[in-house]
Amino acid sequence: GFSLFTCRLLFEGATMTKPVATKLPKVLGVDITVFIALIITVVIWFILYKTKWGLRIRAVGEHPAAADTLGISVTRTRYVCVLISGILAGFGGASMTLAIIAQFTPTAISGQGFIALAAVIFGKWTPHGAYGACLLFGFAQALTVVLGGGTFAIPSQILAMLPYILTIVVLILFVGKSVAPKADGVPYEKGTR
Repeated sequence: GFSLFTCRLLFEGATMTKPVATKLPKVLGVDITVFIALIITVVIWFILYKTKWGLRIRAVGEHPAAADTLGISVTRTRYVCVLISGILAGFGGASMTLAIIAQFTPTAISGQGFIALAAVIFGKWTPHGAYGACLLFGFAQALTVVLGGGTFAIPSQILAMLPYILTIVVLILFVGKSVAPKADGVPYEKGTR
């Protein structure tokens, strides 16, 4: 919603921008956003598994009552993590409109949140696993471009479904083997177990 509001303010009421010829730079033939995502993944992995703050984050996700008894503010930790995840999601949307489609439209990233959630589940709730899953789903997205421009007579509607079909298949095959943090989505009230 914020992106639509800002787009209307900056572009005189329009909800779409004009296509831009310039794109983000490439390194070794790959968009720089891939390397930025890799760096962010390594930083998040380091924070979660090698720092005191990361241990607190994981404790709040697994057993918030135990974290609370140690003096960790469960509510503040959760809010900070949600804000950081929102910022990272914004970076993902920005990279989509800057590196891939070179134009902002209200539906530019429709359905990508579902794929991102599937990547987290398939990646077993770890930063490096989610990064690998995103590469797999990105490959499926790229495959639609390659097959769409080829000599095969594959309808574009079927090609557009390919990443979502892969996502559903992956969830069916692997969702039972992935274990979410125990307190994920569970509200915490101080003093309760």
